[in-house]
Amino acid sequence: MSEVNKDKLNPDKILQDIMKPDLIVLEVSQDEMKAYLHLEKPGSNEEWPTYEEVMAKINEYGIVFGLKDLVVKRVVEEKITSPVLIAEGQDPVRGEDAQIKYLFETNRMKLIPKELENGRVDHRELSLIHNVKKGDKLVERRPPTPGIPGQTVTGKELKARPGKDMQVIAGKNAAWNEEKTILTATIDGEPSLVGRKVSVQDLHRVAGNVGYGTGNIDFTGSVQVRGDVENGFTVKAAGDIFIYGNVDGGFLYADGNITVNGGIIGQDKTIVQCKGDLYARHIERSKVDVLGNIQVRDTIIHSHVNSGGKISLGTQKGLIMGGVVRAKEEISAQVLGSRMGTITEVEVGTDPASRLELNDIEKRLAELEKEMDKVEKALVILNKQGFNLPPEKAEMKARITRTSFVMKGEKRKLEARRDEILEEMTQRSVDRGRIKVQRIIFPGVRVIIGKAVRIFQDEVRYSILTYHEGEVVVQSYR
Repeated sequence: MSEVNKDKLNPDKILQDIMKPDLIVLEVSQDEMKAYLHLEKPGSNEEWPTYEEVMAKINEYGIVFGLKDLVVKRVVEEKITSPVLIAEGQDPVRGEDAQIKYLFETNRMKLIPKELENGRVDHRELSLIHNVKKGDKLVERRPPTPGIPGQTVTGKELKARPGKDMQVIAGKNAAWNEEKTILTATIDGEPSLVGRKVSVQDLHRVAGNVGYGTGNIDFTGSVQVRGDVENGFTVKAAGDIFIYGNVDGGFLYADGNITVNGGIIGQDKTIVQCKGDLYARHIERSKVDVLGNIQVRDTIIHSHVNSGGKISLGTQKGLIMGGVVRAKEEISAQVLGSRMGTITEVEVGTDPASRLELNDIEKRLAELEKEMDKVEKALVILNKQGFNLPPEKAEMKARITRTSFVMKGEKRKLEARRDEILEEMTQRSVDRGRIKVQRIIFPGVRVIIGKAVRIFQDEVRYSILTYHEGEVVVQSYR
């Protein structure tokens, strides 16, 4: 047996190799994003580890990413005995959010007549319509990016969080390209943004008043009226409505926005409804329901006005007097009520649409109760006559029984929906609902924020009304 083989089988030698201290020390962080190396000082009969030995140890630990080779060589050459960062993982990079760029004016308030310093309006600068041609770009969309995945020093992939997507719905007469990066108009017309839907509407022009000369207007696009909407006449549009004059006892219904350059004068008859925003110079004795924002130049007087967003009155008058004015988010005015103590109710913090639906449900439930009472009394009378009823009465009993069943089903549905609305009203945060009054609140004004109610007995000036712990509180205007 050779000397070499004898050495390998020497128990003392084997034990010495097992007990031999490891001069190469590697530490990997718990998240495997960093690895550190240092060398232990060898004993008197030992040598410092070589570069090859260190690399073998690194490979044994499975460190395959972010290795700083020059740093490893420096640790070996300089015989460094304190931990040195030799490998570093890469954090994932979150994707970029989608970006939407509208290439037409989406703020309807920027298209209304401009008020001059003296309070007058320059109608020569009127620019209510933004026309586009077929093929014009309406929206540019940059899709979200998926992000860049990361990697640990041991080669494990760290998934990246993709950017948030943002979508714009192509409405009527608008189309996306295949990549959904460019939205273009498919006809000549007026672009309109309602919610997240962009449409291009045909425009129907009325040179004068809507009245006996035109009849009612019901159009699939937008409508422009150069005059007034006379008493008793209707303008209905699938797009926007532009009225250069007044609405005097007429009716407006729009799936888009409504702009009334003059006033909405009701005679307690006018009804205005739209799913977008509304602008008018003043509103008097009218019923107005708007899903978006409402901007009134001068006054809202003795009217029922509901907004799914904000209501703002912009001039020095800025008066809300009489009636009921509700907004989901905010009401901003100069004056609430009058010196005569006119009863005026303003409400924020609750969606007016839900409030109106609740009122309709309560009304229908009351009607059902009366109808069901009559049906039950009729069934009692027929049941007293026994089972051997004449054919006509038997048919009547069957018909009334079916009616009772249908009514009870309707009642259950209405009660369930009522409870659902009440729950939403209770849970909805009213912290953002507020009323801003830049000048004065007169006695007789009733303020509702969420479920809190306050009736003002004295004049209050320069105030912001908010909800706090079940009450309407007054803060100084700022």
